[in-house]
Amino acid sequence: MATFFTAALKNLRGGEEEPKAPPKDTKAATLPNGMSREEFEEYQRQLLEEKIERDKAFAHKKAERAAVRMHLRDKYRLAQVGTHAGCPEPPHPPR
Repeated sequence: MATFFTAALKNLRGGEEEPKAPPKDTKAATLPNGMSREEFEEYQRQLLEEKIERDKAFAHKKAERAAVRMHLRDKYRLAQVGTHAGCPEPPHPPR
C-alpha cells in the first residue's frame, strides 16, 4: 500500500526524484540560510529569553488563578474537585 502512495506521488511530480546528497559542509548545513554564526547565536538567545518570559507570565497567571480559586472556595465553602476529605460539606439545596 505504501508503494502505491509513493508511486502516485512520483506521478504527480512528474517522476522526478529528489537529490539525496549529504551536505558537504556540516557547519553551513546546521545554520539557516543567510545567517552568520553570530546572528544565529543571537537568535537562539532571543528565543530562550522569550521562552523564559512566557514561562514566567504563565506561572504568574497560574498563581493568580489559584489565589482566586482559593478565595472563592473559602467564601462559598466549596470542596476541592476530586477530594472531599477534611473539607466542610457544601450546603444542601432545599427540597
